[in-house]
Amino acid sequence: MRPVIGITCDIKDNFYRLRQEYVAAVENAGGLPIIIAPASSGIREIADLIDGLLLSGGGDMHPECYGEDISVPPECLNLAEKQRIAFELALLQEVVKKRKPVLAICLGMQLVNIAYGGSLYQDIGLQMDNAFDHQKEHKIRIIEQSDCMTPGTVPILRLPCIMGLRFAASVNRDSPLLVNSSHHQAVKKLGDGLDVFAMSEDGIIEGFYKKKYPFLFCVQWHPERSLELRSESSELTDTGKDPETEKYDKLSLWLFETFINKARSSQNGC
Repeated sequence: MRPVIGITCDIKDNFYRLRQEYVAAVENAGGLPIIIAPASSGIREIADLIDGLLLSGGGDMHPECYGEDISVPPECLNLAEKQRIAFELALLQEVVKKRKPVLAICLGMQLVNIAYGGSLYQDIGLQMDNAFDHQKEHKIRIIEQSDCMTPGTVPILRLPCIMGLRFAASVNRDSPLLVNSSHHQAVKKLGDGLDVFAMSEDGIIEGFYKKKYPFLFCVQWHPERSLELRSESSELTDTGKDPETEKYDKLSLWLFETFINKARSSQNGC
């Protein structure tokens, strides 16, 4: 049986909303997607029901969530509904208690960071010097970690060190990766127990994970968009795309397939 993946959704103009790419990415990676609407009760039951949690993108976190007042012009902010944020924080807490896998994207990443005591830039352009536009495609780098090194070898990438996967062959640490991006807020103070694995070239944290946890990966970009869903064993074809885009597709595929595999393990009680 396919692992059940709960996908959170946005609230806008009295409607629940979710882009179709989230559902397609989960389904094509082997999961059974269900859309979870914010509820005022039953959070533990939802956490029991699902095998993995996908925290989707959306509006902006309210600064009060991380102990700040609004310090940018209010028109710069598109605040997410408080009902949604309260629900997802509570659901995340229950899912983590059960040690089930979590994949968080854009707003979802920011929410996880706040859940662990972190903070945000309320607007990158106004609050960070020399930042470039993160509301369009830009480049990131997977960063290294010295304790992942084996004596007598060259440094290897952080991701395969964490998960023991064959990801190093897909990404050359000397080459940036092109990612799909549409955010104007970003991590300022990193939450407790979280570790960075990806950064943009202007110093913005683009990806982090939770240490000593089966799978809690958070990315600021949108791997579900323009994702080429193909099996790891399939032959790459000449698509005419920039090689960096090919690497990005592999990273996106790695995130979703690993997430679903971890959810499958959770389903089996592993």
